Amino acid sequence: MSDVDFVEVIILVDDYSGYEVRGLVGQHGISVLMKAVVDGEVSKVIFDVGQDFRVIKYNVRLLNENLNDVGVVVLSHRHYDHTGGLLGLLKHIKHTVPIVAHPDITKPNIYIGDGQVKLLIGLPFNISEVDKYGGQLLLTKSVLEVAPGIYFLGEIPRVISFEGVPKGFYTLDEGELVRDELRDDTALAVKVRGLGLVVISGCSHSGIVNIVRYTAEVLKDKPYAVIGGLHLIDADEERIKKTIDGLKKLGVKEVYVGHCTGLRAEYEFLRAYRDKFKKIHSGFRTRFYVKSDQ
Repeated sequence: MSDVDFVEVIILVDDYSGYEVRGLVGQHGISVLMKAVVDGEVSKVIFDVGQDFRVIKYNVRLLNENLNDVGVVVLSHRHYDHTGGLLGLLKHIKHTVPIVAHPDITKPNIYIGDGQVKLLIGLPFNISEVDKYGGQLLLTKSVLEVAPGIYFLGEIPRVISFEGVPKGFYTLDEGELVRDELRDDTALAVKVRGLGLVVISGCSHSGIVNIVRYTAEVLKDKPYAVIGGLHLIDADEERIKKTIDGLKKLGVKEVYVGHCTGLRAEYEFLRAYRDKFKKIHSGFRTRFYVKSDQ
């Protein structure tokens, strides 16, 4: 298994726009750019693409970043706020690029909540369009090294009792409306030499403790940091506390969260992690590598 010497993680879009770069736009969803260095060679990976590429393109210009040399795009799951910008991105970069995701990425997803119906909150485009604009679909349930030291985690085993997909998600099975467990929900991990695993999650429908636990198991390294959305926005205090305790027991040292994590959960993570907690936002960037004092 490869390790990276250095990785920079840049939030291209998040629900919160932040303030460190003037004029950045926030939008419900998330998109993350990773720039990893191994033996002097740089790999660029995009994880999730928000719901509208126009927002990403606008922010990228203000952040002085370049997406034309992105080598691979990874999708965490099929929801529109993580996949909607894909076709726009493919048109923008104008070269063939692998699109890595779980095979269930193509299934319909329907949300039926109390007093509201949101039909088709999955992919907001026909999957055949991906090939039309230069994307090469690579759909797998297995762990896959998508760039040196960067790993797609595939289907996440769900063994933690307090973690589960919220009610209201449905899909179609031979014409029947059935509960959708969102088995396509997955994450990325970056193996940083001498530091450990940096886990990047889109929504954590599989459960962030399940995700981190599985990452450590298959990549044979210790978790160091978690970045992304944890989908605790509707979680009660007991689940939030169990989540924090679970991550601490697994050895997670730093937490960078936003998107669907929720204010109550962010507050509890701040209390638990103090200066090792950061709220992410559009334009947020951080770097992981072994510092001289570590």
